[in-house]
Amino acid sequence: MNAFIVLLIAVLVSTNRGLDGTWAPKAKWPYAFTTPLGDNAFLFWTLEPPEITFELHVRARGYVGFGLSPTGAMTGADLVVSAVRDGNHSFVDMYAVKNARPFVDTQQDWTLLDAEKANGCTVLHFKRLLDTGDCDHDIAITTDSVRVIWAYSDNDDTLVYHHGLRGSRTVFLLENGAPRKSLELPAADLLWMDFRVPNVTVPSTSHNWYWCQTIPIPRLTRKHHVIKFSPLLDKKHYVHHIITYACYHDLDPSLHHFGFECYSATMPDAYRHCRAALTVSDVGGDDEFAFPANAGVSLGTDSDPKYIMLELHYSNVDRREFVDSSGMRLWYTPNLRQHDVGVLFAGETNVMDQVIPPGTTFVTHGLCSGQCLRRGMGDLTKGIHVFAYVLHAHLLGRKIQTRHIRNGVQIGWLGKDSHYDFNYQQTRSFSEERVVLPTDDIVTECHYDSSARKNVTHGALSALDEMCFAILFYYPRVNMSWCTSHVPLRLQAEVVGIPADDNKSVWQYQKKPRPALLSALGRVTWNATTIASLQQLQMGRQRVSCESADGHRLIEASFTAEYPVFTALNDNDRKCPVH
Repeated sequence: MNAFIVLLIAVLVSTNRGLDGTWAPKAKWPYAFTTPLGDNAFLFWTLEPPEITFELHVRARGYVGFGLSPTGAMTGADLVVSAVRDGNHSFVDMYAVKNARPFVDTQQDWTLLDAEKANGCTVLHFKRLLDTGDCDHDIAITTDSVRVIWAYSDNDDTLVYHHGLRGSRTVFLLENGAPRKSLELPAADLLWMDFRVPNVTVPSTSHNWYWCQTIPIPRLTRKHHVIKFSPLLDKKHYVHHIITYACYHDLDPSLHHFGFECYSATMPDAYRHCRAALTVSDVGGDDEFAFPANAGVSLGTDSDPKYIMLELHYSNVDRREFVDSSGMRLWYTPNLRQHDVGVLFAGETNVMDQVIPPGTTFVTHGLCSGQCLRRGMGDLTKGIHVFAYVLHAHLLGRKIQTRHIRNGVQIGWLGKDSHYDFNYQQTRSFSEERVVLPTDDIVTECHYDSSARKNVTHGALSALDEMCFAILFYYPRVNMSWCTSHVPLRLQAEVVGIPADDNKSVWQYQKKPRPALLSALGRVTWNATTIASLQQLQMGRQRVSCESADGHRLIEASFTAEYPVFTALNDNDRKCPVH
């Protein structure tokens, strides 16, 4: 069963925290991961494959339920329900087929290790296999996103309806690697610099708004390495992402400390060459991210950036005007590391040529071709080491996977999430670094669900538009920041039957208003034939965009590449018996 994993936790509110007043684990166990579940519960867990062990603290006087669900509802849920009454513990593996009382599973796969109840709080210590093999009623825990939801009753020791008292959040239960902690450094050797937008007014006129601002980097007399970064969130509820871009060119002093709406007509051309990302922090991500012990972002040399450009994406769902001063903190040290860190965007070029038809499921394929990698890596024949990634799409995104291809064979993944959540885009570390050679190809696939849309969705900045790429953190840094592709719009217009006159106007859409393009595509009859024809183009010849760190093209604008032919890995490795 390939489903979006959801943890279902039913809880009862009390006034205490843990048994001792804090959210501290009771078991003598090296828990690697923790997350709060609202104000009334806390989850600890650790991995010892093939098992995962949990400790759950809940302000509950009654029952506690815990489970996995494909949608966040009871339908399809894989549950365990526990109650502690008069010193007696019950712990039952259950499953649900609809939004109703669950059934007892004939195969009991959850193991209770310990249970305790005191001071209005219940603590459960339990484990299970990552994949129990029960494909009928259990859901495998994988590296995909996991949505945690909880609900609570008042005083029942038996399973009853939660009456709508519930919450949710997304986490990664099965991390790709243990969380990376910063090395302990003497206080004098760990410094920081803060970059903030100064009281920018976010308008109420748009639910999605981008703000870009350049800020000089404090002068350093010698080379330093940035070893970690952390977002500075003023209006956390509204900031969807913050990217720190490097500006390797000189900027007019009159532009210092000034900001502009990103990529608008008012944005200076000089800003458009700040294309090499240094740090990326997305909604739902960690409070900080530390680089590997042997690598850091270089600052302070003549070849390093003198300015940074903050790009802030605001998701103003309330459509209200507010003032924000968010930004990014860079932690740096004079204690140099072996390698300089770089960041590469690999996927679909973010232009309106990206077309997702309405009322269907659709997959786009962004190609980072070997031609671009060879140009970017130059003489670095041993390649680059990818140690972390962020996957990015917008509201239609349901699944993203980045394939690593060598000599016609997919050798692994450079990022994969079969249950992508737009509101949880965390930077994730690999347990083992991936080496990308200049002769390799990288393909990023984005699976979309536009079944609720009546009009075509294009690639653009708004969350209502779409994007598709993987952000790869790697070392050693090379002169390459973007490696993307797209299917030319003219080819897409031809296969969906747009007449020749419209085709010409659509092909020249950059010089015409956006409504002209939307009008032409609005006349298309979207059916199984036109959608299949458009889908087939995704695995054909694509136009490649390959950019250096300062935003210049490494390959001419008209360069195209064939979609690679390769033997792919199965994106669902679970083996279930056929009934």
